[in-house]
Amino acid sequence: SIAGWRLRYRGDPKLWKRIFKKDRVIKELVEAAPIIDAVWKLVDDYEVPLQSSASVSPKEKEGRFTFVDLASGKGYLSMFLSEMLPPEKVEGFVLVDKAWPMRNMDRKPHHISAQHIYGNRTDINTPKEPAATLTSTSTYYETWPIPMHTSKQDLKQKSDLRNMKKRLFDTATGPVVILAIHLCGTLALKAVDMFNNHDVKFLALKPCCLPGMVYANRGDVFRIGKHSFPASDVCSAGYFQKKRWVGPPRQHLEHKFNVWTDHLFQGIDVDGGGDDDGGDVDDDGTPVAGDAIAVESEFASDRTVETVGELGKKAKNHIVIQVDGGFQNKYLFAERSPLTQPFWERQRPGL
Repeated sequence: SIAGWRLRYRGDPKLWKRIFKKDRVIKELVEAAPIIDAVWKLVDDYEVPLQSSASVSPKEKEGRFTFVDLASGKGYLSMFLSEMLPPEKVEGFVLVDKAWPMRNMDRKPHHISAQHIYGNRTDINTPKEPAATLTSTSTYYETWPIPMHTSKQDLKQKSDLRNMKKRLFDTATGPVVILAIHLCGTLALKAVDMFNNHDVKFLALKPCCLPGMVYANRGDVFRIGKHSFPASDVCSAGYFQKKRWVGPPRQHLEHKFNVWTDHLFQGIDVDGGGDDDGGDVDDDGTPVAGDAIAVESEFASDRTVETVGELGKKAKNHIVIQVDGGFQNKYLFAERSPLTQPFWERQRPGL
């Protein structure tokens, strides 16, 4: 992947230097590796349905995946995957972040630059490259093996969530996958809600920072799917300030982080999908249980796997990628049937 990036940006050394900060890219790759592995298995095992097949739903007639990269930042995860996955199976990547500029509007200082995606290329043809390969009028967008689209959305704004439903989830012509790395605080709740409430095939979530104390001080109760829990169970007073941790020693928060990921895992509903209001609730907002569905759970020291009837599976994995005081080593995966067997065979406790 990185070799492809270097070739793409070699005509613009300043852009390349801004995109490729070695330590940052290595960190992004290491933290994304378990999700990249899951996505690879998902796509590799998938066969695009024939349009004439009567056995697939109308939503799957086109068949290619759409990946929704939440809180994407510059989009490193999608950039890796665009170079790795087969284009014949993937429609594109939607990079969702509130810091993107609006399309066709001037970028402000607080915005993420999208030059590495939409910027014009510099003519760098060599004798070994035909003139049509790279031209002074082409854009970087046209050079990615699988298209990437930026989407300025604030996941905490209901209007933006409605916009995503209308323009993304309701219009996708194939399976939708949610990718969610570095989702700080309550953004992880939004990722789970998005999976629960829409026709999403697969969720890959790596939670990040804990929610702030404001929610606990208000006595809030978090609700995702059919699960609810007091904010005081998981909120923390610590935060990063220019890469410097301010607050209690980080290792003291490991227990709360484990509780946080447990709650997120319990809130994932593979038996949902398309219930936009988040499920049936009583007048006071308490979730109402539906018909009983057999749930089979498997446990090991490093993972928990739940099979929900014939509807799907979810897993919570402990994969050590942070050391020396770091503890954010939990990955959550969920898939609605039909299941990707090469992925789930590797999730069995004991493997």
